Amino acid sequence: MTARNSSVFLFDDIRVDPATFQAFKAEQVISLEPKTLRLLLFLIENRGRLIEKDEILDAIWSGTHVTENALTREIGKLRKSLGDDPKAPKYIETVHTRGYRFVAELAEANGSPTPVTPGVETAEVETPPKSLSGPAPVLATVPLALKSEPARRTRLYRVIATVVAIAIGLGVIGGIVLWKRRSATTPPTPVAGNSVAVLPFKTSVAGDEYLGFEIADALVNRLSNSTHLTVSPITAALHHSERSQDPRTIGSLMKVDYVLSGEIDRTGQRMSIKLIRVRDGVALLAESYDEKFDDIFKLEDSLGAKVLNSLLVTLDHEETQGPQRRYTENQQAYEAFLKAHFQFNKLNPEGIDKSIEYFQQAIALDPKYAMAYAGLSDVYMRLDRAGKAPSEYLPKSRAAVMKALELDETVAYAHSMLGRIAFRYDWDFPRAEREYARARELNPKLVHAWYGSYLLTMNRVAEAEAESQKFEDFLPFIGGSGIAQHFYYTGQYGRALDAINRKLETRPDSPGLHEWLGLVYEQQGRMHEAIEEFQKAISMSEGIDGLGSLGHAYAVSGKAGDAENTLRKLDELTKHKYVSPFQKAVIYAGLGKKEEALKFLEKAYGERSLLPMSLRWDPRLNDLRGDARFQDFMRRTGLPL
Repeated sequence: MTARNSSVFLFDDIRVDPATFQAFKAEQVISLEPKTLRLLLFLIENRGRLIEKDEILDAIWSGTHVTENALTREIGKLRKSLGDDPKAPKYIETVHTRGYRFVAELAEANGSPTPVTPGVETAEVETPPKSLSGPAPVLATVPLALKSEPARRTRLYRVIATVVAIAIGLGVIGGIVLWKRRSATTPPTPVAGNSVAVLPFKTSVAGDEYLGFEIADALVNRLSNSTHLTVSPITAALHHSERSQDPRTIGSLMKVDYVLSGEIDRTGQRMSIKLIRVRDGVALLAESYDEKFDDIFKLEDSLGAKVLNSLLVTLDHEETQGPQRRYTENQQAYEAFLKAHFQFNKLNPEGIDKSIEYFQQAIALDPKYAMAYAGLSDVYMRLDRAGKAPSEYLPKSRAAVMKALELDETVAYAHSMLGRIAFRYDWDFPRAEREYARARELNPKLVHAWYGSYLLTMNRVAEAEAESQKFEDFLPFIGGSGIAQHFYYTGQYGRALDAINRKLETRPDSPGLHEWLGLVYEQQGRMHEAIEEFQKAISMSEGIDGLGSLGHAYAVSGKAGDAENTLRKLDELTKHKYVSPFQKAVIYAGLGKKEEALKFLEKAYGERSLLPMSLRWDPRLNDLRGDARFQDFMRRTGLPL
């Protein structure tokens, strides 16, 4: 055993105690993740000197490949928790492009030495239980007595690790494990861990990838019915699993407690699943099933029931009523729908094309397949990412969703899509409100990113933030930027920056995120960094993202020649892809050419490529908002002034 430095660090009303691995502000515990607290301690230990970014990354993320965005995010968390202002720092100073310096006046007080075992991570305040073995009762509450290692705490914090109960839940996943910490100064605090991610199953036969994805998705849907679990959506796991990372690493990135993975051997008619606990990599479940793959409906139901039983998930009575609705009894049509769904979630042009093809196959096999029509409507809208004009894909999207509702008016997904069309393209805001309301009436759990945009456009700011945050919580690792856009449009640039950096940590190849990062930098006056991000977006998207934003940045920086050159590049790009006139409008707005800016805004509106939220909130148009012609244009569109 060795002894850790027992000094307690004090600055302002903040106390950081390395021995107990805790920080306090005004004698209240600051809730910090272990990595964030380690970063704070590293800055304190190197106080007064410039610490280069690479040095910090090596020290805090040793052995893990992350970008500088991860560091920026953690610094942002620290500043928010400590009450520091990056523009007038009291504690953490940013040295532009270089790194950070801890600048607070620091005092040290003596603490008590804490015995630690070399190589043991002391960020874990509680001692984890040893893994369990033996058969587990099915569908029952199972109180278990678990052993713990000797507690390691200072004389102020003596730990007695006791499992109070493993309640109805996912074995150890669904059980809410309570750890009681007894102290002379703090009350017992229960710690719950019941979040789970299901990874797309691996397949042994080429071309069966869709099946592994959809089997996992079916399990997610089934597990999500339990009120005792927090289950990540399959699309969140998809982007991590594509990088060939091991399940435990993926679980850490997704910040879940447990990961369920599986393999499908269609030739041998077998399927296996494995459940691991993320914090220590312990396998809590490993089972194999003999399954026939000739009836996918029965396969999903059978596997779902077996997994639920094996993992001790007890669904409430009302949650088990009735089979899951599939909207078709044609098995081949359903398989085509699964393939379309799988390709759709790849979020790339090739996946979009294949998704359209498979949705059309599903409809050909079952012409009354309403859900397939709704999916087809959605994927048609993705063609804007491939440089297609609204005039090319909007009629097809509208026809598909109308057919879905003609076949089955109760498809909530279709009403949500129709609401998006009414809002995004028709600028028919009353119709959009009705369709979104109907979608939620049919499915109260439905989450739709565009509804948050609609609410913000209608100046219902608080509701918009709540809806956007709901979508962010539902799909935290997808490359979309809904919550960041909300913060950007409402002038909350620090929060926007944090949101974008969190996304970029897992989606560094997203051109849209880089453009939004540049937009935030521009509003913060960090023009050089903004231009760099716009250039990244342009390079990644072949000009679809970032070009108009780059031209505007040049214009407001006094580089009129570069801005004019960007206008010419947009003209050249339009020979190959559709480019919204809005891109030219923002450049002309930056150049102070109001008449030209208004002309191209009107043109974008006529071509249905102008976003209502951009016209209502984009700060790059602020110099136009006092112009009578702009106000008249706003009135004609039906937007609130």
